[in-house]
Amino acid sequence: MAEQMHAVNSAGFAAPAGLNALPVVLAPVAGTLHVLLVRREEEPHAGMWSLPGGFMSGDERPEETAQRKLTEKTGVGAVYMEQLQTYGDPARDPRGWIPSVAYLGLIDAAVLREEESAARWFPVDALPRLAFDHAAVIADGVERLRGKVWWSNIAVGLLPERFTMPQARRVFEAISGVTYEPSNFRRGLEQSGLVRPTGRVVKNGPGRPAALYEFADRQPAWSTRRSRVPATVRTRGGA
Repeated sequence: MAEQMHAVNSAGFAAPAGLNALPVVLAPVAGTLHVLLVRREEEPHAGMWSLPGGFMSGDERPEETAQRKLTEKTGVGAVYMEQLQTYGDPARDPRGWIPSVAYLGLIDAAVLREEESAARWFPVDALPRLAFDHAAVIADGVERLRGKVWWSNIAVGLLPERFTMPQARRVFEAISGVTYEPSNFRRGLEQSGLVRPTGRVVKNGPGRPAALYEFADRQPAWSTRRSRVPATVRTRGGA
């Protein structure tokens, strides 16, 4: 049974009993989008999987707490994250009124050293039973990410400095959960302004050499820009 937490402000009104931060860290794994989870060791919900968050310290901003908890619980650090949403339903935590500020990040799954960490990657469309309202938080994060993949350079850290269109298409498909028609994908990405041709080619086997591209800006930027989503072949689960 979790210990109850209560607080009042200086005017005598009920106040949040605590504030925590939740990093929602996503990555393509084996062609599908996954989320990083840890198993809870204490009540409430001991033994269940959850996002690797925790309570803020008095000298931290929420984004600093998200980074600290991510490193403490998974060994992954220095992740670029943007604020996702604040979750403040008084009933979301059985210990009491404890809002959470969630942050969203996208990384290369290889950053997690599974042999040195208890954290694990789970497909976003096949999650285990999760603690608190973390399933809803993850769903919001996936929706935000998929809504941005064609409007910002969020995939910059998942591709080499110079890459081919097939390489880019595999990453975009894993994030978006859909399969793109190759020629429409190439045309759409070229016209998006996110990438530019390098003028170089690479020979990967029989056939014509593949053109190499690069991101127009390699600084992570989740801000939106105008582009058009290309035609898809079929939709995969959960897209």
